[in-house]
Amino acid sequence: MRRNPGRVRGVAVLAAIGLAVGLAVARPGATAAAPVDQERPVPNTITVSGEGEATSPPDVAYVMVGVQTQASTAAAATADNARLMNAVLEALRGRGLSGPDLQTTGLSVSPQYAQGRDATRQEIVGYQATNNVTVTVNDVNRAGEILDAALAAGANRVGGLRFGIRDTTPLRQQALGEAAQSARVRAEALAASLGVRVVGISSVVEEAVNVPQPRAAFAAAPAPAAAPPPPTPVESGELRVTARVRVAFLFE
Repeated sequence: MRRNPGRVRGVAVLAAIGLAVGLAVARPGATAAAPVDQERPVPNTITVSGEGEATSPPDVAYVMVGVQTQASTAAAATADNARLMNAVLEALRGRGLSGPDLQTTGLSVSPQYAQGRDATRQEIVGYQATNNVTVTVNDVNRAGEILDAALAAGANRVGGLRFGIRDTTPLRQQALGEAAQSARVRAEALAASLGVRVVGISSVVEEAVNVPQPRAAFAAAPAPAAAPPPPTPVESGELRVTARVRVAFLFE
């Protein structure tokens, strides 16, 4: 029987390729490629939010007072304002307040308009000068006394009274801790109702921490009474810091 030399060579080449592939697969240390579509298993999680809060009496008070004057010229309005504000500041210093406790928080001079003879135009009829001061009171029990002293000395604008806590770090940490504990209690309750148990934590996210920041809006001070008014009563109460966290718990 006559053999076809071309066919023999083709068979030999295919056999050699197959042998080489077999050796490569069988070679010690060779690593097979992982399937492309293989997915990692998703852990079993229960995701809940927890809230917490912490309260504390304030340790500082901020009294906002001001002086507002009007005159026919800007210079006159400014001069009257400076005279009255200096009297207010001297009265506050006489109560034991020093430079760091007194901060100017607003100073302005603006024209005042009225309808002119021409209905389409307005005319300047005077000027208004305003000077506002924020007073830091380190003894919150003296906040009412300080407000009364400023009014008696000539302040005619009151921006209000707010309380604060100088260092809120301990309250923030306490509120966050309570929020985390609240989240765990919720997760364990859900797990128990589903017949599973919490075995770990997958992730924790701090969603919010709210520290009270009251803002003041200035208003005209009440007109002085004929008789000396009673001291302004002030109740400091407590300030509240709140926190919220979101936690993903592992269960099995």
